[in-house]
Amino acid sequence: LLKGLSVYGKMTVKRLKKQLSKENGKPSAVERLTDLYDSMFDAQPKNNFMGCMVNNVMSELGSSHPTVGDAASIEFNSFIEAIEPCVIEAQLQGELTDSTDSKTITELLHSTFYGALTRAKSIQDHEQGKRIMQILINTLRK
Repeated sequence: LLKGLSVYGKMTVKRLKKQLSKENGKPSAVERLTDLYDSMFDAQPKNNFMGCMVNNVMSELGSSHPTVGDAASIEFNSFIEAIEPCVIEAQLQGELTDSTDSKTITELLHSTFYGALTRAKSIQDHEQGKRIMQILINTLRK
């Protein structure tokens, strides 16, 4: 399980960095963030609402198995580190508020995503999660 988490985490970080790169054709950092979360929700019906391995492990095993919880937290933090440069860019572009530090905003975005993803899995509806993320991002706009 621990090795699986690590491999999954590395693949996810690679995908996050690629999706958030300017090379994907979106000059706006906020647009890239919105597209990232939209795409992750849009993938859910195609993968039978399996969600994210790290989120699933954190929510189901993290508190009862400290070693597993620690491993899942390491992967979650690697996701934050992959997403945060785009948040910083959005702040520098004047698209997102700078009244809160970039790491806190990134953690808020991704933790909200995980909560909305868990709900989407339960109700088998990914559109509500997309709306929640769009509302959050719009609320964080400058």
